[in-house]
Amino acid sequence: MIRTLTALACASMMLAASTKPAMAQDAVPTVFTRTGQWQLEAADEECRIARVFTNGGRQIALALERNRADPLVRVVLVTDALSFYRTAEELGFTFQPSGEHRSARYITAEMGGGQHYYNLGNVLLAAPPAAGTTPPAPGTPQPVYDRAAEQAYAAGITAIEFNDGLTQPVRLETGSLRAAITALQACQDDLLRTWGLDWERHQTMTRRAAPDGPASDWIPDGAIGFGDFASLSAGRNPFRVMVSAEGRPTACSALWVSLDAAKNERVCNAIMENGRFLPALDAAGQPMASYWIVDFLFGLTPPPPRR
Repeated sequence: MIRTLTALACASMMLAASTKPAMAQDAVPTVFTRTGQWQLEAADEECRIARVFTNGGRQIALALERNRADPLVRVVLVTDALSFYRTAEELGFTFQPSGEHRSARYITAEMGGGQHYYNLGNVLLAAPPAAGTTPPAPGTPQPVYDRAAEQAYAAGITAIEFNDGLTQPVRLETGSLRAAITALQACQDDLLRTWGLDWERHQTMTRRAAPDGPASDWIPDGAIGFGDFASLSAGRNPFRVMVSAEGRPTACSALWVSLDAAKNERVCNAIMENGRFLPALDAAGQPMASYWIVDFLFGLTPPPPRR
């Protein structure tokens, strides 16, 4: 169901860089204030909410995109108002008023009318893991999604300041993000319905669907070449696997596609043939049909050898 959204073109290319630029954190940011309302688009495979921010005759369109029930949003900017250092590799930003700093390797593409598209990839809407935290072992289900915790975190964000990598920092006066994230959560419930899943049972689930063992073992060598890895950056081309209550994969597809169809088919065929899962569990501990979404680089490639 499509509601409304200012069109944001989906194109991408890697921005080559070699050295770290000077920092712009100490400069006074140019402030962009919010205009109009958040506009929501609910499609079959994703949810997107966007708003325009202005400073005089200049504007920045900010979009938050989601294709899973997780405290992650893909951050996209469309504007001609950002001035990057020529050697910038990353775009740093802080959530205000907390000052919590994040950094993203972005991809960019030139659009019509002098506008540029910037994709910052998936951003966690929760406190980052503490330094030294050990990631879950392969095959360990991720923690269940806490909607209330995400809403509370979003309520504490009233502005986003983009600084490192820019010659002049900018600040988007977003106001509390709670309403925007609550709208995305309702949209993701619609996504689950579209996928044929019980969205109400997912709200109270006690375990996510997860691979029964290392998922990288399912994928044959060379399914995706090293030269394709750049096309997987910024949250692009994750794989969604539908998982039955018995732990069997029933369907596989690529989202936010950036690889060619033959390579995506090769990966999905391997998952369908070799994949085995621990099924999701509902509030009563009973297995239920669910899904698993994985980014190739962080879930389908072998971990680096330990030294």
